[in-house]
Amino acid sequence: MKSVFLEKLSEHFKKYQYILIYGAGGVAGDLLCLLDPYLHGRQIGIAVSDRKGNPDSLRGYPVKEITEYCNVREDSYVIISVMPRYEMQIKEYLEKKGFQAYCTVSMLMEQMYKEIWEFPVSEDKIVLSHRDGYGFGGNPKYIALELLKGRSGVKEERPLDLVWLTNDCRAQFPKGIRTVQYGSYEHYYELGTAKIWIDNQHKSYLTRKRGGQFYMQTWHGGGPLKKIEFDAEGLPVSYLDLCEMNSGMEDVMVSPTSFNSRLYRSAFHYQGEILECGYPRNDIFWKAGERRRKIEELYRVGPEERIVLFAPTYREASGTEEIQGSGKDVCMMKEEILRMEEIGQALEERFGKRFRHFIRFHPYEKNPERRYSWCDEWINVTAYEDVQELLAVADILITDYSSIMWDFSLQKKPVFLFHPDLDKYQKERGYYLPFGQMPYIEAFSNEELCRKIREFDEESYKKELGGFLEQYGSYDEGRASAAVVQQLIKWLDRIVKPEED
Repeated sequence: MKSVFLEKLSEHFKKYQYILIYGAGGVAGDLLCLLDPYLHGRQIGIAVSDRKGNPDSLRGYPVKEITEYCNVREDSYVIISVMPRYEMQIKEYLEKKGFQAYCTVSMLMEQMYKEIWEFPVSEDKIVLSHRDGYGFGGNPKYIALELLKGRSGVKEERPLDLVWLTNDCRAQFPKGIRTVQYGSYEHYYELGTAKIWIDNQHKSYLTRKRGGQFYMQTWHGGGPLKKIEFDAEGLPVSYLDLCEMNSGMEDVMVSPTSFNSRLYRSAFHYQGEILECGYPRNDIFWKAGERRRKIEELYRVGPEERIVLFAPTYREASGTEEIQGSGKDVCMMKEEILRMEEIGQALEERFGKRFRHFIRFHPYEKNPERRYSWCDEWINVTAYEDVQELLAVADILITDYSSIMWDFSLQKKPVFLFHPDLDKYQKERGYYLPFGQMPYIEAFSNEELCRKIREFDEESYKKELGGFLEQYGSYDEGRASAAVVQQLIKWLDRIVKPEED
């Protein structure tokens, strides 16, 4: 699908030798993704006021200070691609530097949505996405699967149009779901004409909501773990602006615990409806048998073998330092790394079973090999699309600070935390609750972890874990997907006129 407005904009760009995207953050990245098909033949530049604190490149384009383009300002068209609070400041700065041809991303979006909103809202269209287009997963996946089962009480002549926004339209999706390239014009067209949006991440600044549409936010973390949004320290103001924007558009947030329900009010500044039913993605823990057989076949795991999953969280810094040796660079950890061979031996001694070692790096981790020494016994399952299926079939979880510890523990299975760098990490990310007050088994070295595995008291652990889940009000009982779909059916059968919104 082509946009008449963006085609005309592309023609306008031909008057200029350079198209400068002013900004190097999420707004600029999203705009580049949208405009990519309309920028052919133009020289693209990423401009910022100050290189300090900005990335070296954005979507393959080098980031430079705007002053480096002053000699071509007469041949440049600038698109100010930042959150609204910074637009006026940048306008004034551009004019001071002699740039006259510019617009803001807000102005472009206003014109683009005039075009999109000429089309009516499709009463049975639902648009879903997972973590900025990262495949078929998360709560939206399990809601979609439940929707594909059919809608009780809804007329047969009104089939659902399920649209999934993805970075890889070639990936396989269930029959009944059509895919659209994440970040494209089609992405915004589908959102602009859908009755319902379902997401587990904030919508981009380029998104606009109209009357008669409903936005369900399922989020992606549960339990009293990492501080987030307005509760966290050091997050960019522009990101908090995006959070505030989304909270104003959302019609309901799905909550896995009473703690999260309170959190939505404080951390998200959200004042709307909260559906307290648990997370749809966690329903899988009550029916994991079929997934176990799938994993066994894929990774050649015997039915008598057990699985330990090591799933570290995403880290901003590499945690490594370079030293010279044997004529090549060798990466050494500043902190102690997990020695899986020793851990595996301790697990087999304690539980009397042979363990297979799965490791799943965070999907945003760019160079995990720089953080962990590799072991031939490890099976890298990072490419496996749905971490929830891995959690459902694993028998033991070892993580550092990942919030998946909460999800996994709903199964009453052992969680071990490996924290050799706890002091450093707590400075980077605050937690709502000290790890020492959680029921998970915490260790600060390989030796301590091996010892605690051998000394693991399952009965005591389950008792403490049960009290923990009760204290923080877990709603998960394996029926969240059905509860969410009931809410969606109510929306689908409700006609809302724009003037009533």
